[in-house]
Amino acid sequence: MKLLQLLLAFVLPAQLLAAQRLMYGEEPLELRGQARVCHLGLIKLYDIDYFRGPGADPNAARCVQLSYLREFSASALDRATRKVFRDLHGEQVAARYRGELQLAGLAYSAVDPGDRYTYCVEPGKAGVLLRDEREVIQFDSADFAERFLQIWVRAEDEARNPQWGFAPC
Repeated sequence: MKLLQLLLAFVLPAQLLAAQRLMYGEEPLELRGQARVCHLGLIKLYDIDYFRGPGADPNAARCVQLSYLREFSASALDRATRKVFRDLHGEQVAARYRGELQLAGLAYSAVDPGDRYTYCVEPGKAGVLLRDEREVIQFDSADFAERFLQIWVRAEDEARNPQWGFAPC
């Protein structure tokens, strides 16, 4: 019985994660991680899902999907994005990508609980920001596209699971 419980504890969650997918173009991406983001550990902001192409292909597409749990204005999303990007990459890099960050801010619209933003990137290619499955902006700089993704996912571990850019609550 204990062996069965142990197997279910490890196998069942992995199967549930693998069963969920996101279509990115023609490519089905597998769910590799989920977390909840909070402010000060108390105020629930959004849930995040991390998807990537199947297998260990380092050139696979990767996406984060944010499902908001509360309202935010477009200007609040813009300010938070700029602050986190600057804190993560430094003032010099943020200044280099001021134009891209400004375009992201202009592309944002206010969110209510249940609204979603999805951000996808392929190594060496552009990044795409979608709002409720509709493209709102494409970032042509591959370097910026990767750095923008690092707001949420700093890297992947050996198993291709996300190393979050925040402390989950």
